[in-house]
Amino acid sequence: MLFLVYFFFSGYLSKRAIPSHHYLDKIVKEIDTINQLIFWIEEKKFSAELLNRLQASVQINSQKAHLQIKELKDILSKFDLRERSPIIFIFANSFLLWDVRQMMLLNKWKRNNKQKLSLWYELIAEFEVLNGLSTLHLNYPSWAMPAFTAEHFTLEAKDLGHPLIQEEKRVVSDFELKGQSKIALITGSNMAGKSTFLRSLGVNIILAQMGAPVCASKFVLSGIKLMSSMRIADNLAENTSTFYAELKKLKTIIEAVNRHEPVFILLDEILRGTNSLDKHTGSEALMRQLIKKKAVAVLATHDVELGKLENEFPSSVENYHFDVQVEGEELFFDYKLKDGVCKSLNASILMKKIGIEV
Repeated sequence: MLFLVYFFFSGYLSKRAIPSHHYLDKIVKEIDTINQLIFWIEEKKFSAELLNRLQASVQINSQKAHLQIKELKDILSKFDLRERSPIIFIFANSFLLWDVRQMMLLNKWKRNNKQKLSLWYELIAEFEVLNGLSTLHLNYPSWAMPAFTAEHFTLEAKDLGHPLIQEEKRVVSDFELKGQSKIALITGSNMAGKSTFLRSLGVNIILAQMGAPVCASKFVLSGIKLMSSMRIADNLAENTSTFYAELKKLKTIIEAVNRHEPVFILLDEILRGTNSLDKHTGSEALMRQLIKKKAVAVLATHDVELGKLENEFPSSVENYHFDVQVEGEELFFDYKLKDGVCKSLNASILMKKIGIEV
């Protein structure tokens, strides 16, 4: 009779523990992984000052963090007694209140380590990032470490390429932009490499500012906030057209420029969602506004007429281009950045290839 009383009483209490068990049972493997990562961080011998400082932060009150995480893993494993040995669990839960004891241990662990857990996650994330950066440097020893200057604005790149393009296929270019009220206007034919060049600039700037090597032989940069409008798409869920989505993005950029933030802007074929006249008018007005506000930008466009602004603003607008060589009806690209406005166009040849009689 006492056994039945214990059995039903413990079963009633277990009902309150089962939801927590089912929820936590899903993360036992993750807890084990965290335990191994923290153990590696604690026991590894480092020579770098930064790594030693991070390693020291993992220990709180001289307690080994991986042992505390292992304690959590052990508590969660004990919950699994019901699946591993159901008969033993019936007696252990009836006479020893097994589930209640584990919940008490779990709550005690939570009280003692609630604040530490977020610090452990941040520490693992920091080591993952540093490991990724060091691996990048190890795998590409020829890539340059960036140099920074306090002068705004400076960007100087030698042999700049896109890091995600295979080295044997990668085409590199030199690029330099210095001073404020500067716009580098890049014109060129379809598929010539304008967008890829803008992405090369953007990706390498991000790598540089996070402390990674960059895909270049030399890279000098001011500390800046990178802003871009490059791959804008419509949003059916928000009933937003491509043109309106781009205007929203440009609004964010203009607001940052008006606040005189140290921004560097990358714009790829802006205002493509409207007619050609409005597109040219709006693009020209934006360039004038950026120059007036002392902003710095690189703008890729098919609109070669915008290149004429160099005559009006010779110290602010610099023209570059990617061109194409045509032999018969075949196109050949060298993907090299060159000075001046693009003179060669390939759209008519491409249209002929698909059957449009141009």
